[in-house]
Amino acid sequence: MSRDKEIQKFLTTAGWGSAKRTPLAGDAGNRRYERLTDPVKGQAVLMDADPLLGENIQPFLNIAVHLASCNLSSPTIFEKNDSQGLILMQDFGDGLLFNIAEESPDLELKLYRLALEALDQLHKNPPPPNTGQYMAAEMANAAETTLTWYCSPDLAGKIGAMLQQQLDTLDWSSPVLVLRDYHAQNLIYRHGGKGLNKMGLLDFQDAQLGHPLYDAASLIHDARRSLNPTVVKIIKRELAAKYVGSDSFEHAFSTLSAQRNLRILAQFARLCLRDSKPGFLDLMPHVWNNLWRDLSHPSLVGLAETCDNLPPPSPELRSELRVKCVSRPMN
Repeated sequence: MSRDKEIQKFLTTAGWGSAKRTPLAGDAGNRRYERLTDPVKGQAVLMDADPLLGENIQPFLNIAVHLASCNLSSPTIFEKNDSQGLILMQDFGDGLLFNIAEESPDLELKLYRLALEALDQLHKNPPPPNTGQYMAAEMANAAETTLTWYCSPDLAGKIGAMLQQQLDTLDWSSPVLVLRDYHAQNLIYRHGGKGLNKMGLLDFQDAQLGHPLYDAASLIHDARRSLNPTVVKIIKRELAAKYVGSDSFEHAFSTLSAQRNLRILAQFARLCLRDSKPGFLDLMPHVWNNLWRDLSHPSLVGLAETCDNLPPPSPELRSELRVKCVSRPMN
């Protein structure tokens, strides 16, 4: 049976077979999303995570249950088919934090404070059992492995080693569940919600145990948009005032953010070269600027000197990557 027929059968069995289907923006993985509109049932979202493309919906389902148990807003699951990688779930609407903050800058501080309050709530709850780790060694390895798509394996190895030295100096004594992709395009402002339920959470299937500041760094040093500098100063000051780790807040924040920006920079190259998704290349200069802001911290001078050998994502380099972009059918 073709994938389209599997999906239609799943929707028919769930009572949504006659719904209008509209594609939604996907993510950097192989998952696809559609909005379903039914005159009686209203709206829902279909996640298509084909196991034949290496996807597995169980982590998403597990974390969705955990977030709900923390009184946070994860989509309600209406129907699922584990073997086929299909989920029918609640539609949070179109209120992306990204769009609202871009269109209404006066709301940025309020919305980002709410997103950080949601993280506080998450961290107050013990993580679910059998959760993987995203600690110093795993973070350094993730950056090094991904960097081989952007630079030589030798340079990637040197950066990975320097990065681990810095990560090892941080306080890992109180790990929390980190959602690992916590940014403005994975957060939905729900006008009808109350309290923390106003902030709908998406794309959290890769959650693991990690540093309490990791998701905050991902949110504030967003790979896709720049926050108002005044807003950044305010929320970082508020974060620092509440931070209880034994490491330096600024050093920890900069180190975690540098790791993420190194990995994302290289991931955007990989998405082009391996997955035929060149659109992410346009974001690379912004990520590069984020990276060097992180590396300006005095304690990261050694890492910065090593990263000096990385080629900047110039228009010429990005053009070369586009030329090399592998063409393959996307199911």
